[in-house]
Amino acid sequence: MWKLVLVSLVGQCAGVIYNLNESDYNRMPALYALDPFDACLLEPGGTYCLVDADLHSGGKSDLMRMIRGYSEHTIKHFNHTQIHRGLCVTKTCKDFIHNRRLNETADLEVILEACLNSSIWRDYKLHATVNKIQYCNREGDDKELDTSDYVVAAVYLLLIVCNVAGSLYDVYLCEIDGKGNPFLLAFSIRRNWRKLTAPAGVGPDPRLNRLKLFNGLRTMTMVCVFFSHSVLIMSYSYVDNPIYIEKSYEDPFKQILFNGSLVTHTFFVMSSFLLAYNLQIHSERDSLTWCQWPKGVLLRWLRLTPTYALVLATISTWMRRLGSGPLWGLVVGAEAEACRQYWWAHVLYINNYVYEDAHCAPQAWYLAADTQLFCLGLFVCVVFRSAPRRAAALIFMLLLSMLITAAHTYWQGLDAVVIQSPEKYRNLYATDDTFRLLYIRGHTNLSTYTLGLAGGFLTYYWQQEGKDMSRFKKYRWIVWLLFPLAVGVILSGGLFYPDGPRAAAPLRVLYAALYKPVFQTCVVLFIISCVFKLEGVYRGIVEWRGWAWSGRASYGAFLLHTLFQRGLIGGVTAPVHMTDYYVLMVLSASIFLSFLGAGIFWVCVEAPIAAVTKAALTPNRKA
Repeated sequence: MWKLVLVSLVGQCAGVIYNLNESDYNRMPALYALDPFDACLLEPGGTYCLVDADLHSGGKSDLMRMIRGYSEHTIKHFNHTQIHRGLCVTKTCKDFIHNRRLNETADLEVILEACLNSSIWRDYKLHATVNKIQYCNREGDDKELDTSDYVVAAVYLLLIVCNVAGSLYDVYLCEIDGKGNPFLLAFSIRRNWRKLTAPAGVGPDPRLNRLKLFNGLRTMTMVCVFFSHSVLIMSYSYVDNPIYIEKSYEDPFKQILFNGSLVTHTFFVMSSFLLAYNLQIHSERDSLTWCQWPKGVLLRWLRLTPTYALVLATISTWMRRLGSGPLWGLVVGAEAEACRQYWWAHVLYINNYVYEDAHCAPQAWYLAADTQLFCLGLFVCVVFRSAPRRAAALIFMLLLSMLITAAHTYWQGLDAVVIQSPEKYRNLYATDDTFRLLYIRGHTNLSTYTLGLAGGFLTYYWQQEGKDMSRFKKYRWIVWLLFPLAVGVILSGGLFYPDGPRAAAPLRVLYAALYKPVFQTCVVLFIISCVFKLEGVYRGIVEWRGWAWSGRASYGAFLLHTLFQRGLIGGVTAPVHMTDYYVLMVLSASIFLSFLGAGIFWVCVEAPIAAVTKAALTPNRKA
């Protein structure tokens, strides 16, 4: 009993406040506020600055003590000891300018600090010290075009000309199924549109026809990614009701969102499953040799990089010029500057290890990790060609990967999962060691990739043996349980969002090592059940014909979706008011715009470049 009392007293002495009622919450200074932006810059000499300021009391203050106590619960609360303001210096702070120069950083900091101090002291009897001036916009600032803008514009113009020329060549000089110049026909919009909208599962090999489930699985996983990033980008922005985000951690339904980043790893399983399965079918015609490894790596780079590089170039140049607003530089401009500096890490697919570019397409860590794991997976397929050796290699890789994850978690003191805390949203995980050292690295995601390889090999061998799977249909209830089991694994991550001390190291290490393999084992079993038609409910959903085009366009949607989300949030001129309905609307807009843009992107860019690459590597091929 005395131990319980002691723990309670220690918790109170620590001063952490886990919850506040709304009346006490509203006593704190607003976390975010923005002055009118357009009106400020219409005035002669108008200057608008985005600034972060630290609060302090300079003495005893019950309000400051409450703010500090509430902010110390970093897992679920923002840091309310630092406020974020967009100020029209020439209007809101005009009484503090005196003879100081607005184009001098030191003078500007003095003006802003005096201005903030005045309003904060008047309303809350607290002081504010400028922590950082993010940037300032001034009346008459011109966004001059530079060489890179002209180069990217020329690339787009070239693509338009090629698409027009290829389409006219196809329509007027070729029959619908006729032959012609493969390089020109690669840009035929008519042909590429038919490829995009063609039904899945139509081909000479019936085994490949059983893979149409991947279109549905890929699309639904992508929608989950959109959902996660919609909330992330809004939380990264300015909101006028941060309590909505802080209270979300108490909602079980929203725990699916906070721990749902686990779903992203489904892409690793799909990628590795298809690698193992398709390579086995390919080996029936051509034996595997060491030449397959460099050839496979090169073909993958050529398939992913041109479209990826075009999106990065767009972010770095024209995207930053497409809008304006108090947050445009923070949400859009910062990404452009980071991509201009670290584009090379992305095209080399090492950006998940070179993480100084936290603002440049942070979601692209997956492409880097998947490419690294593809190189390793292809190497395993080429080196270990007999079934027993492959089985031994895969078992070793799975155990090694779990050991690596456990070692990282223990020795580096990491969390078991990426804690989606409000302040980590704000800095895009730039200072989160669990995200940087465990979540996005290639070698720490080896377990999920290994499970996909195992599933692909196993499916191929069972089909080759003509294994009778119909006798397992009576156990279809096990397949039905896979979805609730996977949801249960996601919800179990809520263990690491406690109103209390951090979880013990043994629990963190064990959970970090096992939760991804357990979840992705459910995914592998589900894929196998669909391939062998063990049940019809889930399979009917993922094999729906409507997923065919969206599955093909999912890579483009992945590349484009954050451009739309950042543009939406960057263009707002007042703090966003977050509600469930608003989040749903942003998600719906993200899905519609991303897949619409991806469809156009696939027809006009992705498919033509793939066809040109194929024609160049097989010069004797007829169209």
